Amino acid sequence: MSPQLVLTVIGAINILMGIAIYIGAENIVTGGAFNDALINSQSTKVGTYMHEALAAFMIAFGFVALLNRDMENAPAKKLLFAIGVAYVINLTSVVLHVLNPEVHPPVPAVLITLILAAAAFYTSTVSD
Repeated sequence: MSPQLVLTVIGAINILMGIAIYIGAENIVTGGAFNDALINSQSTKVGTYMHEALAAFMIAFGFVALLNRDMENAPAKKLLFAIGVAYVINLTSVVLHVLNPEVHPPVPAVLITLILAAAAFYTSTVSD
């Protein structure tokens, strides 16, 4: 896989996931991501704002990848390695949330992030 292709895929997926999270922020909060005992009007508002901020970061992260996809291979691989590290930090946080019975991270998003992390690390170390 070329680093440029992987940066394009990572960028596009992050932008799409960010848009989806932004649009569905309130539904994520009220639709099962958290224990029902924690849901009230104030927590819904705070959770919605938090998810909107997360979505904005994901969109920005996606644009960083997309806008740097024309790099030469060596710097692109460094960027992919850094993206892989960022995903590992994110996934570590997800594991901590899985261990907390009050929070239920969405499995599809976790799997997508895991796949993108693997692609970033693989491409940064193995590809030509």
